[in-house]
Amino acid sequence: MDGDFAGEDVVIRMCAGAALSVMVIVFTFLRRLEHRRRSIRSGPSDERLRQERTRAALISRIYHGYSDSCQNFVRMRSGAFMKLAKLMRKKHLLKDSRHITVEEQLAITLNILGHKSKNRMMRTQFIRSGETVSRYFNRVLQAISCIQGKYMKQAPNEVPQEILSNPSFYPFFKDCIGMIDGTHVDAMLPASLVVRFRGRKGVTQNVLAACTPNKLFTYVLAGWEGSAKDYRILQEALSRPKPYGLRVYTGNKLDNENKYYLCDAGYTTQPGFISPYRGVRYHLKEFTGRTPQNRRELFNLRHSSLRSKIKATFGILKSRFKILTAKPHYPFPVQVDIVLACTVLHNYIATVDPDDELLNESFDFEEEVLAEEINEEANVMDFTRPQSVREQSASKDEWRSRRDQIALDMWTDYCHRYRHGDTSEYRLLS
Repeated sequence: MDGDFAGEDVVIRMCAGAALSVMVIVFTFLRRLEHRRRSIRSGPSDERLRQERTRAALISRIYHGYSDSCQNFVRMRSGAFMKLAKLMRKKHLLKDSRHITVEEQLAITLNILGHKSKNRMMRTQFIRSGETVSRYFNRVLQAISCIQGKYMKQAPNEVPQEILSNPSFYPFFKDCIGMIDGTHVDAMLPASLVVRFRGRKGVTQNVLAACTPNKLFTYVLAGWEGSAKDYRILQEALSRPKPYGLRVYTGNKLDNENKYYLCDAGYTTQPGFISPYRGVRYHLKEFTGRTPQNRRELFNLRHSSLRSKIKATFGILKSRFKILTAKPHYPFPVQVDIVLACTVLHNYIATVDPDDELLNESFDFEEEVLAEEINEEANVMDFTRPQSVREQSASKDEWRSRRDQIALDMWTDYCHRYRHGDTSEYRLLS
């Protein structure tokens, strides 16, 4: 009998405890509900109003301060910035929350990208919590990645205007659709991964990019170890299935019109890619004060001149977005997203505001060209199909012969224009 009474006491105590807990929860909920109702009736506190006024004044200074205030703060002019905010709203990629507008979300993110600003600096300037700054920074990065398809399309299968209008390049490079190169961006990684990413330029991620002569990125592959060779990354880009791989077009084999990219000596001449002659002067500075002495030097000079466009593009990118020149304190996947976001923003600015001061003055691009769809998948080289060693060697020899023919055509034209038809070469060709 005593055991029965003891069990009843336990049950009674448990029920009483549960009832007390429910009463506390209900009471707390009612108190918070009443506090919220009072807040709604009384309006924002003086502290909240002061913060909102301070933020509004900051946004106003960005828009209406000095003539270059917007350019300095968000790394683009006010017209491009407002169009970007409108685009984000229109595509429902970003939206105004109860306390923070799309413009403020973009301003925070673009300032971090453009000035490698720390989270605590944004907290101070915008009077936001560190969690809010971090949350919207990542949200904006994802939104920018969603417009990549609109502002970063692979190179079209046509002669770029910069080649077509330059007699030094046309018709010799008439089948060139762009340039490829790699660039290193500082990376922060766990100690267990540092060795993999440490290369001759420190701990970095190696970024492969392709661009057109008018300095627009057409393909970007980020996230590779800094120790990886450029050619290895190119192989990865070519082996990826559509639409993630780098696209190279085929043409009429009888006319030898296969399209190609220009690349430096870190790559090899192969189907779709033409590198310079090795062991021959190449860099533009090496030709200062002297003229080409043979066809290979002339080819390398013009190859270097055209391929310098991608170096200039990297320079513009890193000049605008200083976060690419610093050690980023973010998880590595976010570091990769940062690189992609910066390249997309570069293309966006070049498209909507070609007069931007950081772009080359001769840059001339029609927005409609970028928006065109490329429906030529049937004429894209298939690099995913395995080849035998003999087939690979034969295809490389074929493209080396093509390079030789381009060099000969250049030399003949050059001698006709500037040497009274004298085609003699003053240095032996190795």
